[in-house]
Amino acid sequence: MYLITTQKFTRRRPLRRGRFLFTLCILITTGMVAPEAPTNDPPKPPLSRSDARIYEVRIRVQSRIRSSGWPLLPQANWSKVNLDTLVVSTPESKKIPFKVETLQDARQWKLRIPEKKYTIQFDAMSYASKLDEVLAAKVPWPEKWDKTVTLYLEPSKYIESNNPLFKSEIDKLGNPHEEPVHIAAKRIIKYCLNNIKSDGLYSNFDTEVTTGINVNGALYAANNGKGTAADLVCVCVALLRAAGIPARPIVGITNADTVGTKQVDPYYMVWGEYALPEIGWVPFVPKRMRGTVKNLSVYKSWQGLGTLPWLNRRVPLAYNFNCYDVNRANQLLQMFFTSSPK
Repeated sequence: MYLITTQKFTRRRPLRRGRFLFTLCILITTGMVAPEAPTNDPPKPPLSRSDARIYEVRIRVQSRIRSSGWPLLPQANWSKVNLDTLVVSTPESKKIPFKVETLQDARQWKLRIPEKKYTIQFDAMSYASKLDEVLAAKVPWPEKWDKTVTLYLEPSKYIESNNPLFKSEIDKLGNPHEEPVHIAAKRIIKYCLNNIKSDGLYSNFDTEVTTGINVNGALYAANNGKGTAADLVCVCVALLRAAGIPARPIVGITNADTVGTKQVDPYYMVWGEYALPEIGWVPFVPKRMRGTVKNLSVYKSWQGLGTLPWLNRRVPLAYNFNCYDVNRANQLLQMFFTSSPK
């Protein structure tokens, strides 16, 4: 499913070759051979973003055997990495050359790093999200989903959305196309929250370092009626996909608690997004919503879905659970707030 994209530089116009070679030399000198960075990707109304915050993220990685790569999202609806600040170095602070592969979704990058011990460092800007519930509830189903989001209708690692179990659960809820996309998505998420118990944990820990995401998958949680906080996201995403709504997990780093009001030691967390056609991705945090939406109407605003004033306290890394060294190595996470640009 996750295909490596090889950059075919020979397709560029001859007049641009000199400029390209000059840029390539710079990238090689600085240690990065990269595809063209994704363009700016702001959401459209009824979604909007605001209150940007910039962080310096630093992760010290110690792989057991060798590095299998590091995930990076250069540009998304709710975040942006300053690629000029991206550095990979040895424990002795010597820069390590690395290569970049784009996956089937070109906005998801995989960094190929030739060392098993390294530090990756970069600056990232994150935004708070806002959703106009009234306008969102008027967005109709598309005749056909845009090709940029159809990837997220397919099953993926830990999200077994093609399993008959999930289709049978959607059948119990009725035809999702009888309601607008946003309302159908909220009804599905509410169903998951009411039927899957969660221990509230995202990460595995070994003393002061993390050893990856604590995830068993959507099918595991659905069969057992319980799982980790990451599993709860998986179930929500699997059911949304089974209903024909593009959805994806987001694996990221934060230094704030679940409600975003208290600073804590950095840790990995997982939340979700589903697509509104031609508009963007609606973020939702099942852990934040558990125990709060059982008696709420799907036509009302929910804390933890759409409008997330504390989303700017998270830095996304991946749209999937193929997180490479995140799940195959020990990491020491550091995340420092640096500024709030106007």
